[in-house]
Amino acid sequence: MAASAPPKRMPRLLRATYLADQESLLEETRGSKLLYFPGPVAFTVIVIVLAILAWSPIVHIPGWATFTNAVKSLASDVHVPLHTVRLALAGAFTLLVLAGFLWITVRYVRWIRTVYAVTSRRVIVQKGILGRNFEEIPVTQVRGVDVHQTFGERILGFGTVRVSSEGGASVGNEDWEGIPEPFKFQKSIENATDAIQTPRT
Repeated sequence: MAASAPPKRMPRLLRATYLADQESLLEETRGSKLLYFPGPVAFTVIVIVLAILAWSPIVHIPGWATFTNAVKSLASDVHVPLHTVRLALAGAFTLLVLAGFLWITVRYVRWIRTVYAVTSRRVIVQKGILGRNFEEIPVTQVRGVDVHQTFGERILGFGTVRVSSEGGASVGNEDWEGIPEPFKFQKSIENATDAIQTPRT
């Protein structure tokens, strides 16, 4: 009795309709969150704390004495009423909080809009949220896969992958930054290439 074929892996990020009937998904990923979000999130948390400290004497809630004294010293140095300085700082930090959330939103859109995938036949880059751009490299046109990692990227578990291609492929010969587990992604491409190039007995 013939062994049954393993169940076909269904994509979570890539649109399933992009896969042919006899094509199997090997790997799919977005860029690492650790590339896109730590900066904006850290900035937003800091300015939220500063905004709370700036608003605390205005709305009569306990604040940090060191911050309050620093504001008083600033008002004295610039010869501006203390209440005016407090309002100016509170307004400025509030605007920075809004800017921080906008920064996070922009990074989120950049992160979610691009999906990288490897199938048994192709290397795929899917871009877009509402509209979709779909670019591919047939694995038969892949001529090399390079991975570059700095020391920090190695610790955080992501790196830059460059797929070298030929034959007029619409995508390739460019750096794909922030790929999680880049050597696993590299191996998936190499396995797909070897499977195509090695004749089956």
